[in-house]
Amino acid sequence: MKVCFITDGTLNGAWQEKLASIGKTDLLVFGFNGLGLVSYKKELSGDTEYFGDVAKLSKQISGVVICGCDTDTYGVFRHSAVIADKGKLLGVSDMAHTLDDGEFTPGGNFRVYDTSVGKIGIIVAEDLYFPEVPRVLALCDADVIVCVFKKIESAMPQIMLRAGAFSNGVAMALCAKNYACVADVKGNVKTAGSSEMVKAEIKIEKDYRLISSRRRGLYREFGSGY
Repeated sequence: MKVCFITDGTLNGAWQEKLASIGKTDLLVFGFNGLGLVSYKKELSGDTEYFGDVAKLSKQISGVVICGCDTDTYGVFRHSAVIADKGKLLGVSDMAHTLDDGEFTPGGNFRVYDTSVGKIGIIVAEDLYFPEVPRVLALCDADVIVCVFKKIESAMPQIMLRAGAFSNGVAMALCAKNYACVADVKGNVKTAGSSEMVKAEIKIEKDYRLISSRRRGLYREFGSGY
């Protein structure tokens, strides 16, 4: 799967100025720079067409487009990501956790999208820090998991990306402001870059492991006391 990450600049800016340099790609991913703040009220009234622009761009490249955004649902703000495939809007995923108090609230549950290039699971922002999130998406048969992130301010996002790919046996990719990274099923970094446009190729593979736990001797059920 050929992937292009746009880590800086807007979706429309990339469409107008960089589409030729992007070239043939199966999956085009933007961080939160892509759309900015999207109001559902304005989208529904037709005052804005941000989601429509994502769908149109996916038709233009004849592939899949994923773009991070902040959404305003009549005063309720969430971190989100929209996905479209060959001109069709597939859906919007929200961040399901919050780490600290703030204006953004948790949104809907997780989803794997069946696209023309494979089954794509989406992680939004700090949901990456919760190991159960990639596990759920992997169990739902995701071929690849894509995380859209705000801004990388420590090594933790890459660590969690690599750990999630390794422990769940599915390739994972991350797109943030001025940074993109791809980890394979072994947890190795296959591509990483901080340029405005980062191109990569993701190998679709699964690495299933037989996991067992000690059931005798000193083993006790959690909560049974020691």
